[in-house]
Amino acid sequence: MTKKEWEGAEWAEMVVRSEKNLTMDKKLILTVCPVGALFSRNHNPHLPCSPEDLAREVIESYQEGAAVAHLHTRDEYGHPAASFEQLKETIDMIMDKCPDIIIQPSSCEGYIPGKTTYSYETVQPMLEVLHGYGKHYMESTIFTPVSYACHDVDGFIDITLATKDNMQKTITFLQDNNVKPEFMNHNWEGILNVKEYLIKPGILQKPYLMSMGPGMHNAAETYPDPWGFMYVLGMMKMMPEGSVTSLSAGGRNWLPLSTFAIMMGVDAIRVGMEDHLYTYPHRDDISKSNAEETRKMATIARELGREIATPAEARQIMGL
Repeated sequence: MTKKEWEGAEWAEMVVRSEKNLTMDKKLILTVCPVGALFSRNHNPHLPCSPEDLAREVIESYQEGAAVAHLHTRDEYGHPAASFEQLKETIDMIMDKCPDIIIQPSSCEGYIPGKTTYSYETVQPMLEVLHGYGKHYMESTIFTPVSYACHDVDGFIDITLATKDNMQKTITFLQDNNVKPEFMNHNWEGILNVKEYLIKPGILQKPYLMSMGPGMHNAAETYPDPWGFMYVLGMMKMMPEGSVTSLSAGGRNWLPLSTFAIMMGVDAIRVGMEDHLYTYPHRDDISKSNAEETRKMATIARELGREIATPAEARQIMGL
């Protein structure tokens, strides 16, 4: 009997003939948020506050793969502060080193005294001032379509109400000025409001930028396992057809949830010290830099076979 090379077991054919799973067959956008309006340096001494610090964090994150910069500003005492001058100074330094990055300023910072909500009264002056500098100073912005109330350290209550009239007026204004709104859906209410108030009446233009934000504000918790993962999966299944989906998870479990979302095929992941204090769910390591978080997510995505989108590719995906 002549020996020949072994050709494998019959069951191996199940593996050989298995079809490609294309869930992750697309580029991944990384958005960096170097600082937000919630944490103080008492929580994390590494928080960037000055325009120079913010610009440095964004530039270093861009070098690690971030295509979008979501921006808030702080004053010299570390308080959240709405300043066109600070914002312009920050963006100028960023654009000097990252001329193609997508700038996404926060539109809830109170550029009108007493207004700190996602309202037309806040968005309108912000857009007009920034576009007076140049269209690249504001290509996109976050809009939160949920209602919530939050106390700050001085006892001031910030109340956001997601109303039909405000959503339709604000989103129409943004789109008329070529600014793409990204919806931060902290819970199920946000997805429903976008569908009912904007998509069904034919106001919102495709693609719909729909972000999931568990673990922040009045959103659901991201633990215990596996309920946080199931919550994210449930939100993904609720997204309207034509959505570009992203995850902006807060809380300790952000890293596993972000990895899960990458495997589930979301289009974008948000990283940075706006939403995260701890690096790992099971340890007390404090996040030290936005670039470190960006590098970590880019590495995980590439190891899973997903390439990181360039700013040009991100613009195409987002419909800018």
